[in-house]
Amino acid sequence: MRGRVLDSATVNGLTLVRLSGEFDLSDGPLLRRALRSSTVAVLPDVALDMHDVDFMDCAVVGVLVSVSRSVTASGGCLRLVGLRPGPARLLRVCGLDGVLCVHASTASATAAPCPVHRATNGSGTRIPAQQTSSTPTAV
Repeated sequence: MRGRVLDSATVNGLTLVRLSGEFDLSDGPLLRRALRSSTVAVLPDVALDMHDVDFMDCAVVGVLVSVSRSVTASGGCLRLVGLRPGPARLLRVCGLDGVLCVHASTASATAAPCPVHRATNGSGTRIPAQQTSSTPTAV
């Protein structure tokens, strides 16, 4: 099944995008367009619901990293939720499971502010909650 964007909505001020199917190199442009912050969202954060994503290749990982950098530069974070074993393993192998913001539930992924990035340092740079005294709710 080809990859497709099921829908995009604004939840708690951020953009939530639901994907389905299998994503590869040919889906890069579709993902880049879909993962832009909604014009009605008040937060730059983008949550990506991947519960129905069966497969993604390394080209998709590149898109996720690129989108993550762009969203982070705007003061937000790219939040992933619902990773199935294959996509989760690919992120682990690439060493990105600790870099990208991965959540266990849609509620956590759409919380404002992001439970994984609760604190900021003096320059406004986000510090993952694992590096602060609070315990993260994400995996």
